[in-house]
Amino acid sequence: MKTIIETKTAGTIEINSIFKGDKKANWSGGQENWNNHKVTVKHKGKKFAFDFWASIAQPKMEKDSDNINAFYCALSDGISAKESFSEFCSSFGYDEDSRKAEKIYKACEKTLAKVERVFECDLYDLINEIQETFDC
Repeated sequence: MKTIIETKTAGTIEINSIFKGDKKANWSGGQENWNNHKVTVKHKGKKFAFDFWASIAQPKMEKDSDNINAFYCALSDGISAKESFSEFCSSFGYDEDSRKAEKIYKACEKTLAKVERVFECDLYDLINEIQETFDC
């Protein structure tokens, strides 16, 4: 599915998602969630991609709002890595001695690097605009 959004902060953004269903979510706890999608975000000739899992109740992303929500989640994850590890742990309730917290923080850092490679704008402005415009 392809979604085009227009923003004041960044301009035109294209979001594509493809249902893969080939990867189990490692955070799904007791429920097995195989509702994996590959999401690609394109902007001014640059792009980044990430895995995203839909819910158990609605396995496939089928609406523009689903794509926008996935993009919003990636932005939110990336922005959280702008904090120090200590601040990150405090904000999200992790123990600073936790290997799990460190692994999650490093994943957020990787997402931040991808997002910053594509978007040269203020990411806080962009995420706020998306949240206000699309009610994320």
